Amino acid sequence: MVTNNVTPAERGVPAYKVLAEKLRTDIEAGVYSVGRKMPTESVLQSVHNVSRHTVREALQILLSDGLIYRVQGSGTYVSGRQQDTRGRYVRSIGSLDEIIVWPDTNTEVIEPFTVVVEPSIASRLELPYIEVSKATVRRSFEGIPFVLTRHYVEPDLGAKLAADGVPSVGEGTVIGAAEKFLTKPIMGARQEITAMNAPEHEAELIGCQTGEAILLIERLYYDADGKFVEFTSSHFNPRRYSYRMELRRRGA
Repeated sequence: MVTNNVTPAERGVPAYKVLAEKLRTDIEAGVYSVGRKMPTESVLQSVHNVSRHTVREALQILLSDGLIYRVQGSGTYVSGRQQDTRGRYVRSIGSLDEIIVWPDTNTEVIEPFTVVVEPSIASRLELPYIEVSKATVRRSFEGIPFVLTRHYVEPDLGAKLAADGVPSVGEGTVIGAAEKFLTKPIMGARQEITAMNAPEHEAELIGCQTGEAILLIERLYYDADGKFVEFTSSHFNPRRYSYRMELRRRGA
């Protein structure tokens, strides 16, 4: 009998996922108790002999799972043991950085960026014309689709993104890829969440029945000058997706 002693890294598992599982196990075992402050990124980097990038990606997974939360100016804390969310993508949002990444998901491009006439969308982006560049993507977790998103940007930016192969298959996002083409960084987003009945086309693509209750999340991203950069309209299947936020008093 041959014993396979290869490490997760040698089996092709990314280092950040290996670290995330180690930290998850420690949290579940009570090594890091609820309310306790987690070690700093530098300490985790030294203890586990990994890069700073690996530590940050691992912590992002735990954030998305709701196992930890961040307090600005203080650090990262343990929020508790993971709930049973099998088959459902659970996303914990506490900052803009967490909005523009989707760990452990995969994107399928339904429509690449093309110029369309959308007066209402152009108005929301405060453009002086009625054309916008639009792309449509579907995102999956463990191979199961849970959201359909339409991305809208001004035509020049859309052309640059299309030439750069955005959107593409993987965990990345349009707004994350767009920053390198902007003169000012993305600084915030306005968001609206609405319950609605699933239209036929959207229902088919996110795995629910026409007319079933779904979530519509719309966002307007803006840069440091307050200029709107992207508008997104996302239809979520709530049976396959949970949206969690940590709300705390200032200074707590």
